[in-house]
Amino acid sequence: MSAGSDETDRSERSVVECSDGLRERLDAFEALVNDNEHFLVVAHASPDGDAVGSTLALSLLLQEQGKKVTTYNRDPVPYNFEFLPGVESWRTDLDDLSHVDVTVLLDCAMPSRIGEEFPAHGWGDTVAVIDHHATWDPDFADLYLRDPDAAATGEVLYRLAVRYGEISLDVARNLYCCLMTDTGSFRYSNTSRTAFRIAGELVERGVEPWEMSTEVYENQPQERLELLCKVLDTLSVSDDGRLAFLRVHREMAADLHIDEDLTDGFINYVRSIRGVEVAIQMREMEGDSWRVSFRSRGRVDVSALAEQFGGGGHHNAAGCVIEDSPEQIERRLSQALIDLLES
Repeated sequence: MSAGSDETDRSERSVVECSDGLRERLDAFEALVNDNEHFLVVAHASPDGDAVGSTLALSLLLQEQGKKVTTYNRDPVPYNFEFLPGVESWRTDLDDLSHVDVTVLLDCAMPSRIGEEFPAHGWGDTVAVIDHHATWDPDFADLYLRDPDAAATGEVLYRLAVRYGEISLDVARNLYCCLMTDTGSFRYSNTSRTAFRIAGELVERGVEPWEMSTEVYENQPQERLELLCKVLDTLSVSDDGRLAFLRVHREMAADLHIDEDLTDGFINYVRSIRGVEVAIQMREMEGDSWRVSFRSRGRVDVSALAEQFGGGGHHNAAGCVIEDSPEQIERRLSQALIDLLES
């Protein structure tokens, strides 16, 4: 379908409203698809459900339009998303990449988040961003398809997908994964009427909610629970009870001979502690660096907290990387949080 097609026909295929500004950006992205052939689709490193689902959904959608697509991420697909359609095309290297017309960056709008391993030849003639985060770099991409009010990047992609007619089941399953995981199974504060409407439409397309939730949340290796026991043993709570910390040391996963990425979701256990405003999980990396994840109960905008340390994210979920001792990191973050709460 061309960018000049009738808007009324398009709106009749969508179950959600679309602002004029977002519609114009969708028009521009659709024109970009029409005018180019080879697309590189990439999301942020350490991909979560929204990053994986949106990467695979867009790759499949572009392939359905007859485009050549390379699907890349620095990291492999996490174990609980390996069932998603299109996962077999996921690559973790670009050594033999041919010329790219368009690089599409998904679920983040900051090129630093895709990892230092991303090669210079990976950037196409045109760079586009599809995202829903509040934090972004406005100066590196040629086209931004962003909606900070969307519950997930998959919600933005849904608005694109409906322009091409009936959404295929493979695309629908990936989009449902985006919505389900980024809303915490439709429990978080970003869960909106629009998110429910889109999820309902995807179920109409054949998505099975029980199958999706079982694969993502109830298909864990035993070692993950053994690792959880070790990580929960590091729990510390501030004197006022508003801040809780977890640490994931590299030797914990090494002792169990498993991947550290199995820690995804551990932070939610400490956010559930009564009185905790912000939960923080620190995962040890190379050298003195720690990958820090923030989760808020809602009062504190943790994206503002993460930005102070070179990161970003959402109001209730954000992250950054800090180089320091874990004790010093806890002190620095505690003081920054106190400043935020007092302001």
